[in-house]
Amino acid sequence: MSGTVTILQCIGCFPDGLFGPSSAASAAWPLRRSAEAEMAKARASRRVSVIGISARELDRTACRANMYLCLVHDRRRVYVNKRQKLPARLVLIVAYDGVQIIDIAGPAQVLSTANEEGAEPAYDVRIVGFHAGLVETASAFAIVAGEIPAEGAVDTLLVPGGPGVHEVRHDAAARTAIIDLVQRTQRICAVCTGAFLLAEAGILDGRRAVTHWRSADRLAREFPDVKVDPEPLFLNDGPVWTTAGVTAGIDLMLNLVQQDHGAALAARVARRLVVYMRRAGDQKQYSEPLALQATSGAPFEDLSRRIAGDPCLPWTVETMAEAAGQSLRTFHRRFEAATGLSPAKAVEKIRCDLARSLLHTTDLNLAQIADRAGLGTETRLRRAMTRQFGVNPSEMRERFA
Repeated sequence: MSGTVTILQCIGCFPDGLFGPSSAASAAWPLRRSAEAEMAKARASRRVSVIGISARELDRTACRANMYLCLVHDRRRVYVNKRQKLPARLVLIVAYDGVQIIDIAGPAQVLSTANEEGAEPAYDVRIVGFHAGLVETASAFAIVAGEIPAEGAVDTLLVPGGPGVHEVRHDAAARTAIIDLVQRTQRICAVCTGAFLLAEAGILDGRRAVTHWRSADRLAREFPDVKVDPEPLFLNDGPVWTTAGVTAGIDLMLNLVQQDHGAALAARVARRLVVYMRRAGDQKQYSEPLALQATSGAPFEDLSRRIAGDPCLPWTVETMAEAAGQSLRTFHRRFEAATGLSPAKAVEKIRCDLARSLLHTTDLNLAQIADRAGLGTETRLRRAMTRQFGVNPSEMRERFA
C-alpha cells in the first residue's frame, strides 16, 4: 500500500493548518510517540491528505471508522487514519469429478493476472469441492480441492462445466451446498454446462441464461422455467451470470475485472493473456468464418483454408468454383446450403477475421492491414469490419490496447 495518511481536522481549531506556518506549535502538543512518527513519515513523503470538517461530523466519522486514532489537546481533536488494505474479494470455484479444467483454469488465471497487475482489493481465489481432496478432471488428471467455507460472505461463486456436471447435479448434498453458497454470495457465475447445476438448484428459474450451444436445447428442454438464449457469449440476469463454453469464461472474468477495477486494468490483463479485450456479451458464441470451416466438411474446408492463406487473390465465385472442382451453378447452390452464406460474404468474413488478428497482434497501419487482408483500401476495410463486427478498425484496436 501507499501508506497515505488522512488527517481529519476540526475547522477552526488550527487556523494555519496542521502542516502550515504554525506547525511548530504542534510539536508542543502531548501527542503519542507513535502518532508523531506516523505523521512525520507522511509529511516526509508528502503523502498527506488534510480534510476540514465540523466538530460534530468529525466525531461522527471517527465513530464509524474505528481505525481512526484520536489525539486530544484540550478540546481540540485530530483524527489520524492510516489507510488500511481492503479485504480481498473471496472467489470460490467449485470443482467436481469430470469438471472441464479450462473452465477452472481460464477464469482463475484472469483473476491471478489481475492481482499481479495491481487489483485492489485483490482476488482471493480458492478451488473448493463438495468433498475436499483430489478431484478427477475430464482431462484425466487430478487437482486438489479445498473445503467449502462453512460460513461467511462470498464475493463471487463460479460453477464450471464439464461432462461430470450431469452426475453431480443429481447429488442432493451438492445441490444443498450450492443453494447455501448462493444465499451468501454477491455474484453467481456458471461457465458452460455449469448452468445445469444452477438450474437443478432452482437458481435460474425465471432468468435468462446461456450455455454451450451444443447443450442449449437440452437445458431448455429439461428446465422449461429457464429462458435459454443459445447465442450470446455470456448473459447477466440480476446477480447471476451464465456463459457459453470454454473461453467464454475468460471473457466473463475480464468483464467482471473491468466492473471491479476499471477498463485500464482489464485491458492490461487481456494483453498479458493475449486474448481479445472486452468481447461483447451479446456477441455470438462462434464466428461465421469458424462456422464456415466447421460445417463445410470436405468440399469447402480446404477452400476456406486456401482463402485464408492467400486472401489477396481475386476470390470471385468463378475462382472459388474452379478451386472446389464444381460447376458455377452447383458450387453456388451447395456452398450456400452448407454454410448459410453467399460466397462473397464468406470471403469478406474470412478477410475481416484476418484483419482483426493483424489489428490485435501488429503495429501495422490501417492501409497496410487492408492490403494484407485482401480488402484493398482503408475505406473498404472500415466498411467491411463495421458490417462484420459492429465497430470500425480503430475502435477494435483500442479495445485491445
